[in-house]
Amino acid sequence: MRAVMMISSIAMGGAERILVSVLPHFKEQGVDIRLCSLNTRRDSPLIEQFTESGIPRFDLGARRMVDPAAWRRFTTMLRDEKIDIVHAQDQDTNIYAALARRRLGIPSVMTRHVMVEPSEGIKETLRARLVLLAARYGFDRIIAVSEAVREAFSKLAKIDSERIETIYNGIEIERFDTHSARDAKRAEMGWPLDQPTVIMVAVLRPGKGHEVLFDAIPRLKEAVPGVRIKLVGGGELEDELRQQAAPYGETVEFLGQRMDVPDLLGASDVMVLPSWSEALPTVLIEAGAAGLPVVATDVGGSAEIVKDAETGYIVPPGDSAAIADRLIAVLKDPGAAMAMGDRARDFVTATFSLEEQARRTIALYEKVINSR
Repeated sequence: MRAVMMISSIAMGGAERILVSVLPHFKEQGVDIRLCSLNTRRDSPLIEQFTESGIPRFDLGARRMVDPAAWRRFTTMLRDEKIDIVHAQDQDTNIYAALARRRLGIPSVMTRHVMVEPSEGIKETLRARLVLLAARYGFDRIIAVSEAVREAFSKLAKIDSERIETIYNGIEIERFDTHSARDAKRAEMGWPLDQPTVIMVAVLRPGKGHEVLFDAIPRLKEAVPGVRIKLVGGGELEDELRQQAAPYGETVEFLGQRMDVPDLLGASDVMVLPSWSEALPTVLIEAGAAGLPVVATDVGGSAEIVKDAETGYIVPPGDSAAIADRLIAVLKDPGAAMAMGDRARDFVTATFSLEEQARRTIALYEKVINSR
């Protein structure tokens, strides 16, 4: 089977990180896989990990969404490489793959990674509508990354839920087995060994809930005076969020975009994710693999990863008091927190492996190809 996975570029996002990690498992399971990107403009340090995999990459050099030259390069590649199936991963590649199926008859699958499309401006609204049309008429099957996404997208796109299959994203679980090195990593980074540490790994953009976390700080500091909050990630709101965090002084530290997230998770005491919207947050899976309890908001598929009061806590979105209270509960009872982390690791290991993600996706490819 010859398959091509499509992504706009190898940026530092959740979908991209999952894609780079899972591609070698397709190869190991006998699929002749390659990556097709629209351009390299937003490539990130993830490109190094991808290059090490040895998987071929075809970049279309698209200057804009409607780029006839890029489209010709795409269709030429599909014909020359005798591709059996195309798998699109994001908004723009959904449209490319749907057109390829309509015009060339090549079987196509898309993965829905988000609950809703951004639609603030005219261009965003148009693209959101095109994605819905593409999903409805341009794909043989749709993969949802969580049950929450499956149910929401079925209603949004007016697609029979039987055409949508939930396949959880996986992670390299072994990479995140880092909690045993907690003290060494803290010493390396200059973090005091006994300092209560909360970590949040998220792009600095609207919807991630950083402002909700900041609102929780006074209540949190009153109960845990020495607490420190480490923010990992970069993004468009960095300057604004730094200003919001300034009144809290050294309590909040911006670590920027990092490639050592497994070590940072292992060195922390609890993960927080106060998002307003999520599909299936990769960072919650990674936290569980690192044996870290989590406090997360009840959005999208978060509750499919975090079992409330067992592997962490699920709280209502926007409830800064609940976030503070649950963080306090974890930080003030290390024994219970360790037990939560152990249960989280067991659950993630059984549910979110890359091998299982690849196996189930390949089975879907075979079903689609054999049904035509």
